[in-house]
Amino acid sequence: MPSRAKKIIWILGILVLVAAVLHIDIGASERITPLEVLRHLLAGNHANGGINGIVWELRLPRALQCLITGAILGVSGAVFQAVFRNPLAEPYIIGATSGASIGAVLFTLQGFSGSFAIIGMPLAGLITGLITLVFVMRLATQRGVVETQRLLLSGVVVSSMLSALLSLIILMSGKDQGMVLRWMLGSESEAMWPKVWLLLVFLVLGSFVLMRGARKMNALAVSEETALSVGINPTRLRNICLVVVTAMTAALVGAVGIIGFVGLVAPHVCRRLIGVDLRTLIPGAGAVGAILVLLSDIIAQRLVPGSSLPIGIVTAIIGAPSLLILLRRD
Repeated sequence: MPSRAKKIIWILGILVLVAAVLHIDIGASERITPLEVLRHLLAGNHANGGINGIVWELRLPRALQCLITGAILGVSGAVFQAVFRNPLAEPYIIGATSGASIGAVLFTLQGFSGSFAIIGMPLAGLITGLITLVFVMRLATQRGVVETQRLLLSGVVVSSMLSALLSLIILMSGKDQGMVLRWMLGSESEAMWPKVWLLLVFLVLGSFVLMRGARKMNALAVSEETALSVGINPTRLRNICLVVVTAMTAALVGAVGIIGFVGLVAPHVCRRLIGVDLRTLIPGAGAVGAILVLLSDIIAQRLVPGSSLPIGIVTAIIGAPSLLILLRRD
């Protein structure tokens, strides 16, 4: 790893910690000074309410969930753009997240509560997301080979179909549509420790697998011919990346809903900072994504007094013009 890239990743890591402390500091209402935040974090969870309880039971889980959300989206976006060699590829492009949304919404409409509901929504999203991926890949397979362009086109078609089906399910459910629609727009408000730990497992395991294949993905990012010339099976490598990234993002969608543009913007920002080598781009994009989601959630909590906006609205408002600026400069 080049020394310059290593330094930038360390700086991004420090900025992630600063953004997390700032997120806990500002919160949704009463501010807590950074020094006080650090004091309560170092003191541990006293389980006695007060400021310590606010930090450990409300703000810290939400900050960590935002951090993990952004990291998953940033990592996934970097991998998708590399293996598809498309700067506009992102985790939601192949339709699996629409499938994950259906699983999570169907689970929610069953009225489950407690820890089972907290863990069950990401797992339901994971199952239906992977099923959708298999379906899309079958559509994209021709003569035993998955073609990239057919895969992307099949993903767009299936995503549109599932989005319509999801709207129909919500309309016919007779339940609180506002609650479901708010979740679909992306919400970090129901952050709890079991959900945070589950998402952390997906992030760590997924990133481990992707980082191990980063050198091979560098060859695939150049061209399939380059990958073949160094003994890499591009179809197998792409399929592994698709399964891993889909599992990460489907579980994320089941947990927090759909948060757009982070997976698109974070890799673009990171490539300008440290280049295209996926050995550094993957962790760098994860860090940039974490910073973007943490800052966006601060805005979501504070923009409208007394109310917390869905974070997906904020990331879309910030991310869309940011992406246009980045693309115009390329």
